[in-house]
Amino acid sequence: MNKKILFLSLMIMTAFCFCSCESNGRVHDKNYLRAVSVSGSDKKTVTFTFFTKDGKYITTSGKDIDSAIELAELQTGRKIFTGYTEMILIDDFNSIDTLEYMLHKWKVSPSCIVAYAGENAEEIFENSSIERLSGSVHAAIKQGKSPECDIITVLGELLSNEKKAEIAEITSDGAIAVHTIN
Repeated sequence: MNKKILFLSLMIMTAFCFCSCESNGRVHDKNYLRAVSVSGSDKKTVTFTFFTKDGKYITTSGKDIDSAIELAELQTGRKIFTGYTEMILIDDFNSIDTLEYMLHKWKVSPSCIVAYAGENAEEIFENSSIERLSGSVHAAIKQGKSPECDIITVLGELLSNEKKAEIAEITSDGAIAVHTIN
């Protein structure tokens, strides 16, 4: 009986040695997306900003969001992890499709803020920090100047009978108005 247990243990250890593979889950091998802007209807322009001290951002364009993220990963040399995304800036094109994609495919946090930036996202990312932007949106919500605009609330309103949602409009100075998207 002891020989069988010893033999079985040896086989299991051998299987682990030959079947194990290198882990791709190392933190420093990824870019953690902090905020993203998606604009355009036929061609998507996507601006990415990451959790870094320097607040760098990159802008790519492609036929869809997938091709834009592939270009960004090629430019940075790292996979982009989207699970901690804090803010999505959108324009007036394909809001429902864009937000459903972000929630279901990118799996952004349900508390991720959705704000309107039009075509000014690159300028906004260049001239302001994400802390300042998200803080101004949270303050506007708390003061009643802006409606709740987390991705779940916004998608719920877009998919309701009215098919529209109110979100914060931002500039590099922060939340400035309320914008309605369809």
